[in-house]
Amino acid sequence: MSSATDAVQREAVTAWLADSLNRPGDARQQWTDGHVALLALGRQFSAVRMADELVYAVAVGHGAIATAVLRECLRGPVIHDPHNRRFYALVPCSPPNYSLGQYATYLGLGNYIGVPRVGDDEPNSCRTSYWAVPMSAPGVLCDPIRLNAMIDVGTTELDSQPES
Repeated sequence: MSSATDAVQREAVTAWLADSLNRPGDARQQWTDGHVALLALGRQFSAVRMADELVYAVAVGHGAIATAVLRECLRGPVIHDPHNRRFYALVPCSPPNYSLGQYATYLGLGNYIGVPRVGDDEPNSCRTSYWAVPMSAPGVLCDPIRLNAMIDVGTTELDSQPES
């Protein structure tokens, strides 16, 4: 993909994410001022918050690094907040009708999430979060069925570990 095409794609994703707010310009200003915008969940998208240990348990089981497993398993955008030790999979706005267990929580309408600026896809000591798996196109989200399967695998792995 050319850099011009990449720029158009980044702008389309930025606009789609910003539209989660009543005033999309607020998100753009937050990204300019501080690299992270506080976006409303439950309108454009929702999120599933996962504990780092859940994602790392799945990665170890696959013999791969976490971002590769997330990319392959979820096929959608994931934000990592290393300071708070959480991953956030962006999902459609329909809450699951089942429990996600002790290592994951659905966040929908009435919740907000810090979303890094599009293009911030590497860890950096100056930022609190980054795109572990960048959003590929507007509206392309993680598959909830694949996410639930990954959560089940990680939960089984964590629950089978001896307590320390």
